[in-house]
Order: sequence, then C-alpha cells, then structure tokens
Amino acid sequence: MRATAVCAVLVLASCGGSRTPDGRVERDSAGVTLVTSTVPAWQAGHGWRLDTTPQLSIGEATGANPILLVEVNGVRLLSDGRVAVVSGGEQAVLYFDAAGKLLHRSGRPGEGPGEFRSITLVGNVGDSLLLWDGQLDRATLLDPDGKVARTFTLARSDTVGGPRFGFAPAATFGNGALLVAGRAGAATGDRNELRRDTIPLALADSRGRIGRVMVQVPGTEAIVVTTPRYVTRFDRPFGRRTSIATRGTETLVNSGDLDGVTLYDTAGATHAVYRIDRARRAIPAAEIDALGRKQGEQLTQLPPDLAGPLRKVMLEVGVPATLPTAYQLVVDADGAVWLRDDVGPVMRDSIPSRWSVLDRTGGWLGDVTTPRRMEIHQITRDRVVGVWRDENDVEYVRIYRLRR
Repeated sequence: MRATAVCAVLVLASCGGSRTPDGRVERDSAGVTLVTSTVPAWQAGHGWRLDTTPQLSIGEATGANPILLVEVNGVRLLSDGRVAVVSGGEQAVLYFDAAGKLLHRSGRPGEGPGEFRSITLVGNVGDSLLLWDGQLDRATLLDPDGKVARTFTLARSDTVGGPRFGFAPAATFGNGALLVAGRAGAATGDRNELRRDTIPLALADSRGRIGRVMVQVPGTEAIVVTTPRYVTRFDRPFGRRTSIATRGTETLVNSGDLDGVTLYDTAGATHAVYRIDRARRAIPAAEIDALGRKQGEQLTQLPPDLAGPLRKVMLEVGVPATLPTAYQLVVDADGAVWLRDDVGPVMRDSIPSRWSVLDRTGGWLGDVTTPRRMEIHQITRDRVVGVWRDENDVEYVRIYRLRR
C-alpha cells in the first residue's frame, strides 16, 4: 500500500507544477513538496570537484608518523582541525592533529566505562562523538577531549510496531536527539528466503529514552538461511539497500527504489520528495556471471550443511534486472544531499564513485566523482573525509579538498 502511495506522489510531480530553466519541476501537493529534476543545473566543466591529491593521508606505514589503521568504523574532521578516527581494531578513538600526528587514544577493549567490544560511530553533537557498541547495547558520548561524558542504553519501547531485535542509533540530530532504527536479524526457525524487513524509525532523547515509532521504511534486501546449526543473514547481491541521514530536524531516506530521497518531519509525516528522472542501469550479464563464480568459490569453503541451503536459496532468489538507485546517502555541512550511484558489487571497487548532488531545495546540481575504493564518512564545506583501501585492503584515512 505504501509503494502505491509513493508512486501516486511521483505522478503528481511529473504532470504538473512549475518548471525551472534547469529542468526541475516543483509542486506542493497536500503540504508535500515534490521536486523532480530531469537535467543537472551545472554546465559541463563547472561543477564541484575534488583535488586529485589528498590534503591529508593517515595510515602510512613509514615516514614521520607511521600508523596502522584496522577496521575504521567512522571518521570525523573536528572544528579545530583534529581528526577523530574510530578504530574497531583497537576498540578506541584515535585523535590526530591537522598534520596527521597521533595525539592520543580514547577507549580500549572491555566492558567498563570508556571500554568497547564493537565500537562504531553514530554521529557527532558539535565536536562530541556518539559511539555505539552493538555487543554491549550501549551508547557512549565522548566530549571534545575524548573523555566519557556519559553512557546510556536505549530504553526498551513497548510501542506497537516496535522491532523484533530492538533498536540501534542510526544518526544524530543537531539538538542532541537521536534517530533510532529497528535492527534487522534472523533467528533459528526463520524461513530460508529473500527478505526485506520493514524498519521502524523513532526519536530518542539524549539519554536514550525512545519515543513512539514515527515512520516505517523498507529495510535493506537480505537473504536469510537458517539450519539446525547455523543462522545467517546477508545483503542480497545487487539488492536494494536503505540509507538514512538527518538534516536539522529532518530524516532523509533512500530505499534504492526512488532515485532521490524522501524527507520526513519529526512527526513522521512526509514533507518533501526529491527525485531525479532518469533511466535505471540494467545489470550486465558479465557482472552476474562474475559474481556467480565468486559465490561458488566462497560456498566451497563453507560446511556442506550450510553451503547446500545457501546455494539453493541464492539460485531461487537470483538477481534483479536493474541496479538500485543509490548505495550511500550523505548530507554535507551546507545541507546538500549526496547520493552515491550503485554500480553493484562487481564494479564497486573497480571504478571511481559517482555522486549525484541535490541542493538544499532538492534540485539536481550535477555529479561529483570520488576516488575508487574510498568510502565517504563526512563532507564539510570544503573537505571530503573518508577511508581509502589499497589493493591489499590496507586502510587509510584521507581528506580531499572540495572545490565548489
């Protein structure tokens, strides 16, 4: 029923409203702002771009400041020029100065205050960092000096529509509140199938008290296989994935179906839809064959009583005809929306990433290219911050100058 409603909204956006010179159609229908772009606003050669050489690279094994980064689960460029790197390998946050010199570490493996088992970065509130430990189900807020300001768990919600596997923080709002999302999972006895769980989104205060579920969105497509000995759940190859971000008090969602984003207010009402009207890319047969060969090799390394059911379900599920619309969603410091084009698992590390950039009001500005094998974690007014992996999968934090 939800998909039908969204389609109806998009039809309204395409058949009426005012058209701007850059091909953008705008319409307000029942309080929902609908923006559809057909061509980018930037002229060829006049869009934003990254410098070809990084301004800073952290992770060099030699030189004045040698450091080995392992399992980087978040990076933030702080307002004073320091760089905070969340390391799953060390279960700590590493703080570097603007030249890439390690200043100090905050955290260590363990279960006490300031200790972690599965550290990830949720977001920041000013220069304070909100961390989540999925094993301990605990959030930790570090102040700008890396000291523990407070820890808390998410209060269980009895709200109708609550998730089977609980909530986890998904993003932070500027006022310190949290956006929490239902966790997807699998349990013994679940059906072997392709699954796209519905994910409830809710607001929580800065102490972790969860309010009502404000909206339900489609989750990432996953393949679930359970046997008497094993339970496994993994993203469907070439499948649609859901990305979530915040901007001010808004929640932005791309579910891989809409080439754009849906914006929700704090009550969970849709108040805007930003969309690019263009054809979806078909998945080439050569890429499907390449993925099949890789999966076949991986299956030979698994126990037979798991490999057999996995092979059966994967053959039944197959692959979709077209690629999802986006692989990642990032909102920059000025409120522009960046959508990373999804090129599929075979090509993802082989070519530079193309990002479609929408301005604050939803108009398609154009595309920005980022280096291949680089995952973007933050976009400031004039910097792009991320993690680059070399051919041996060694990780480096890299910061590039963004020319607007």
